[in-house]
Amino acid sequence: MASIKEKIIKEVAKIPKNKIAKLYDVIHLFRMEVESVQKAPKDRRIEAVKFFGIWENMSPEENTVLDEIVARRKRIYTPRY
Repeated sequence: MASIKEKIIKEVAKIPKNKIAKLYDVIHLFRMEVESVQKAPKDRRIEAVKFFGIWENMSPEENTVLDEIVARRKRIYTPRY
């Protein structure tokens, strides 16, 4: 039984020469999309690590502002029955 790559090669061989460039574009774009999806989680983790420890040396004023934000969010998103 032929492998999937062999089947693809046979199908590509049947495509008219004037359409090969368009097929190449489709395959290339598909491969680039697959690669970007595979890289995305790693890139996000690297970006997140840059912020580790950012809140360690906050002033009392900055802490007060964050406390106010948290309190407002709790009031806004409290379920109403």
